[in-house]
This record gives sequence, structure tokens and C-alpha cells, in this order.
Amino acid sequence: MPSPTNPPAWRLPPRSTRVAALAERTFDVAVIGGGITGCGLALDLTLRGLSVALVERGDWGGATSSASSRLIHGGLRYLETGDLALVRESCRERALLLSNAAGLVWPERFVFPVHAGARVGRAKLSAGLWLYTALSLPRALGTPGWLSRADALRAVPALRGDGLRGAGTYMDGATHDARLALAVLLSAARANAVCVSRCEATAIEGASSGVAIAARDLSGNAPLELRAAACVLAGGPFTSALRACAGLGGDWIAPTRGTHVVVPRERLPTDGAVIFTSAVDGRVMFLIPWPRHTVIGTTDVDADPSAPVAPTEAERDYLLESANALAPAAALRRADVVSAWAGLRPLLRPPEAAAPSQRSREERVEREGNVYTIAGGKLTGYRSMAEKLGARIARELGRGDASAHSPTRTHALVGALARPVARPAWSRLDAAGAPLAQGIESALVERYGALAADVRAHCERTSGGTVPLSADVLAGERSWAEQFEDATCAEDFTRRRTSLAYTDPSVALD
Repeated sequence: MPSPTNPPAWRLPPRSTRVAALAERTFDVAVIGGGITGCGLALDLTLRGLSVALVERGDWGGATSSASSRLIHGGLRYLETGDLALVRESCRERALLLSNAAGLVWPERFVFPVHAGARVGRAKLSAGLWLYTALSLPRALGTPGWLSRADALRAVPALRGDGLRGAGTYMDGATHDARLALAVLLSAARANAVCVSRCEATAIEGASSGVAIAARDLSGNAPLELRAAACVLAGGPFTSALRACAGLGGDWIAPTRGTHVVVPRERLPTDGAVIFTSAVDGRVMFLIPWPRHTVIGTTDVDADPSAPVAPTEAERDYLLESANALAPAAALRRADVVSAWAGLRPLLRPPEAAAPSQRSREERVEREGNVYTIAGGKLTGYRSMAEKLGARIARELGRGDASAHSPTRTHALVGALARPVARPAWSRLDAAGAPLAQGIESALVERYGALAADVRAHCERTSGGTVPLSADVLAGERSWAEQFEDATCAEDFTRRRTSLAYTDPSVALD
């Protein structure tokens, strides 16, 4: 790790300054919604030369963008539904993120076990993996391979051996989703977007001269008015409610809930991630390695966006049952679950009834007067979504750079390392099949990328800052999150700036 340096030369302006700017200026574009879609659009528009305001009623990436499977992938399973264009675009975006967000996004090996009689046999899987690789060209992460039965059991020691034929392997990407969203947000703010969280839009009124947005600063419970030439609604699963604030109709979204459970890594060790079909219902699922844990996900059930989002016991049991059918030697029980989380997928409502897993992951954009709505999509494709809409807005407003290729194609995010990184050591197993450990220094790099040395130096300057809160989080990171990352409460720190709420729940509660 580089030697400690002084704190970053750039930091977010004080929140009071940002709130005042919302009311004092008239912007080219106001973006409502601070998930990765809204943050990505704010960055794109700002780099095109437009003035941008971005407001979010909660924390940055506080809903969908911090409740994913933390994968940056082309979507191997979308090959079965024929979404080749979506897969190709996602593979391109994966490559750009591995470069522009190096360290914050990293390559990960995936293992796909094949058993006798499986719906996806060796021939079909091999064909799919080679097609997946071809769609990734010229930015493929290597070529797919095949593991023998013995090697598959070394990769997943608890794997069911009965009928095991081997496993396909390929490379994809992974990330810490909330931190990626934060990096995009900080990049937009550094490029001069005015970004304010805990600020809720309550009414949106469009006119020929522009858009007036009534909002409330939830920190001070004070009303304010925001004015812009155009407005973009980027509410994710809450798009329909946000459109109602603008007096627009249409039930755009049919959200589904995805739940994940976290278990100790030694109970279910894997050499890389594992993709498999559930023995319960045939759905595609993942085992995802974390430094000290393994994540099992995910479910895909219809959900009400107005209801609290929380994992159900039935979903936890489904995930454990699916994992145990694949890896019976793990013998996972409810007591093994360290934590769980659930999030809503902002899936577009299909024209006719469709099962949750069959709904399109593509995006939809509409313009009604000076109000644009963007919805749908997936984490991996956030930049491409922003690029297409950013070019359209710049063209239709007659302001800024309306090029089809956005500056974001080569723009390094805040915290990005100078070059792409290798697959992390902690996702591997040693010769005895035990997980490799992660040290605090590598944990800091994976959280903060190029700013890791600055964070370490900050912790050393802070009283008690180098005291470990857990095996991979230092106490001083709390004040760093507050001073440099716009964290305003403990939940911001424990759930999104770090993963303490999921890896060390008792520490997070303290």
C-alpha cells in the first residue's frame, strides 16, 4: 500500500453550502433520486458541461443500489432469454468499470457445477460460456474452462459429489455496490454537480420555461424550491410514486424483492463465486465470496414498494435449502445465518403477466414536457443508461456536449486505482480447502481504492482511530465517512460505507 499522505485535496462542500445553492441557482437539469442511476446521470451531464442538481430523500445508494448481489457482470443467465444485446452491453460496461473504477471493481472467477441430469449439461453450458465470451470481445476476461470432478470438489469442498460431472469456469466482475454508487456520487460532486441527500422532492411542476420542484430538507425540516430547465425522475422502484409528485400517471414498475443471507465462510468455502440452479425451483442463484463470509442469493418475488423491505423467514429457508442441495456437506441451518438483507429490483412492468425472473432488465425513458423519467436497468449498466439519456438531454436542451460517446467512457471515478487489479486473494482457497485471510491493509484498498492511504493516515491522526472495530474495519473510518463521504448517521456507516451490519451485526448495533 502507498505511504500515508495528507487528506484528499478535494472534499464535498459543507452541506449548508450545498443546500443554499439548490435554492439560489437555476440549473440546467435537476435529477431526483440518488441511487446509482441518478448519480451516474448527474456525473454524465456534469461532464457534458451542464449545471446539475441531484437530490436524494435518503442516503446515497440507500435502497436498490446497496442491496444487490454486488456483481458487475454481463448476465450469463440472460442468454437463455435471448437478451444478447443486454449481455453485450453489460460486458462492455464491466470492462469499462474494471478500468475506470479499478480497485472498487475487481475480476472474480465463477464456477458452474454440472451434475448428471441437470437442465444445463456440459454441452449447453460450454456453448453458453463461449457465446458469453464472444459477446465480451474485444474486452473478454480470458477464455472459459472446464474443471474435472476432482477440481470442482476442490473449488467447492462441500459440493454434492453424487452425479457430479465437473464444472465450467469463467471470469466476471464484483464490487461493493454501495461504495461504487458513492464513488459515482463523489465524482459527480467533484465535477461541480450540487448533490444533497436527505432532501425529498414533494411536488414537481413543469412549465414551458422549466421545472419548479418543491422539496424539504429532511435534516432541518425546512422547505426549499429548486428550479431547472429540465428534471429527471430516477426513483428506481419508487418511480411510480415520484411520477405522481409530478402529476404524471402510469404504473411503470413491477418490483421484485431479492433477499440474500450471509454465512461464515468456513461453513461454505468456495474458490471464487459459484453459479448454480436451485434444486427447489430451478432459478439461477449465486454463492458469492466475501473475505470472512459467503453470501447466498438471491430470491425473486413480487413486492410492494410502499411496504417495508425486509427478508422473510420463508426466503431465508429457501436460500439455505437451495445451498444445501448443492453443497450438502455444509449442512447449513438457520443458526448459521449471520445476517440477511433484501432489496427491490426496479423492473419494468411487462405488457402481459410474466414471472419475476422473466421480466426484462432493460431500461425505459420517456419525456413529458420538461420532465424525463428513467427506470429499469441493472447495476452494471448504469453508465450506459446515463450516457444515452445524457446525450439526449444535452441535444434537446441545446446545451453542453451532446456526443453519443460520453466523457464517462474514460473518466476515472474518485478512488479508482491507476490500473486494473487482480482477483483478490481472499476469494481463493488454500491447498487444504480453507479460505485465505484478508488483512486490514487490503480491506482498506478494496473499500477506498486509491484513497486507502489517506484513510489510514486519517485513522492514525484520530484518537483511537486505529482500534479495530472488526477484523477489517478501523474505528477512525467512522469520522472519515462523516467528513469525506457524506455519512449522516450510524446506518450509513455500518450498511453502506462498510459492511459491518452484515459481517459483524453486534458491532454495528454497538
